[in-house]
Amino acid sequence: MVTPVSTDQAGSFPLLRQTQLRKFLDERQLRELERHCRASTRRAGVTLFRQGDPADTFFVLVEGCVELRARPPGRRVYRTIELITPECTFGDESLFGAKERLAGARVVQQSKLLMLSRFEFERLMESDPEIAAGILRCSGMCMIETIRRSAILTQAPAEVALRLLLSELASPGRQNGDPVAVRITHSQLAGVLHVSRETVSRMLGQLVSEGEVELGRGLIRVNPR
Repeated sequence: MVTPVSTDQAGSFPLLRQTQLRKFLDERQLRELERHCRASTRRAGVTLFRQGDPADTFFVLVEGCVELRARPPGRRVYRTIELITPECTFGDESLFGAKERLAGARVVQQSKLLMLSRFEFERLMESDPEIAAGILRCSGMCMIETIRRSAILTQAPAEVALRLLLSELASPGRQNGDPVAVRITHSQLAGVLHVSRETVSRMLGQLVSEGEVELGRGLIRVNPR
């Protein structure tokens, strides 16, 4: 069962200014968008939606980490296909007329989210098409970045891809050169990197021996380089 997402409109504007939307919308437009979107904080482990659910809401991640999972055709097991990091969008299919979710979304680290329903987006298309266009441009930019990273992670040597992925996941929490705890499992890393769980365990063991990471239960502490 999907956990209902509680919402809170108050405080959406400061969060909007922290996202990539600020590159495409001015202050007035962000203020107007605040009237149409909702903010929410969700704890780790909460399922936001499942593969095949109605594609009725667009999300922007402000803080935290969200895992996208999907079951490929002919397979019984769901796999992690992407890890959404701050300022990126997900659930983008809701903006483009898709009826169903292409993947499910689950909160990995406590997250702050902004949500825009398809109904509200369609209202914006009629009342303020420039704002709607800005949202589409932001969504497109994030999808391009996702494709870029996916190409690197799947084509680069596995050791290089793992270091890159851990560095990107740790980047939002990096302060004063301190280690950053990334809450992620070996299975999730294996799904994103398209390698076996055993391969991930072997590569993490090598990083531990080199002092780049420390392993804990369900998390990886990434040391500054």
